[in-house]
Amino acid sequence: MHEELVALEELQALDLKLLKYRDELTEVPKNLEAMREDVAHVGELLKREQTRLEEAEEWRGSREKEIVIHNELLAKAKSKLMASRNEKENKAAQREIDALRKTIQEREEETLKIMEATEQYRVAIKAHTAEFAELEKQLQASEEEGKARLIEAHNMIEQHEAERRRLTERVPDKIRRLYERIHQRLGRAVVEVVDGHCLGCNMDLSPQMYIEVQRGDTIHQCPTCHRLLMFKPQTDQSDSS
Repeated sequence: MHEELVALEELQALDLKLLKYRDELTEVPKNLEAMREDVAHVGELLKREQTRLEEAEEWRGSREKEIVIHNELLAKAKSKLMASRNEKENKAAQREIDALRKTIQEREEETLKIMEATEQYRVAIKAHTAEFAELEKQLQASEEEGKARLIEAHNMIEQHEAERRRLTERVPDKIRRLYERIHQRLGRAVVEVVDGHCLGCNMDLSPQMYIEVQRGDTIHQCPTCHRLLMFKPQTDQSDSS
């Protein structure tokens, strides 16, 4: 096999590893940011529920005070009824009593509804508090794991880039630039030829080109996808038995 193709295949293996670790540098912070947004969202939801609970309890408190005040007024109205000296005073006191009783009943019904709502808020707050705590725990663990992955990615990139510099010294600049152009465009720049067709695009080569690729004397490009072609003799499994 052509020596430069061997170097290019090793270079490609390194570049694919570099791509993986560079993706890590992007994906890890991106995933962590998404988790932080989820935690923040649940936190904001929890705050809104707590605010609604506080407002509902405050409203219930005001209604209960109104009930107390109206009960006091009702007691006074009953006293007026008992002390009424004529039919006019009697009817006026009775109207006041009826109005106060109606108001008290409305306030009591409102208070009951508020109590039911506050209980629902408490149940939701309890569930979201547990969810928030679990998300924070997961986020902390993911941040620690992410930090370790980023450190590893940086270290591996540094090691692979050093090895890559050594490999590129074995490849002429013209061939290296050709490889890098194909690699940037297609990912895999060096592909095998098997049974006369390119494994990059699965297109058949001409018999003459297939023979020349098998010889490995020169570097050839696939006429269809323009990847660099290499031939690896298939070992016969029966020979090893």
